[in-house]
Amino acid sequence: MKNTPVISVTNLVKKFGNFTANHNLSFEVYRGEIFGFLGANGAG
Repeated sequence: MKNTPVISVTNLVKKFGNFTANHNLSFEVYRGEIFGFLGANGAG
């Protein structure tokens, strides 16, 4: 049986003016996991 995620993101889009930073980002984080999201320059 699969655990229920404590965080679930589906099709997230983030824009800064005309620049699209993320398009259709989806992920799940489960209890006990460590999750990080880093950009191309290493910032997160």
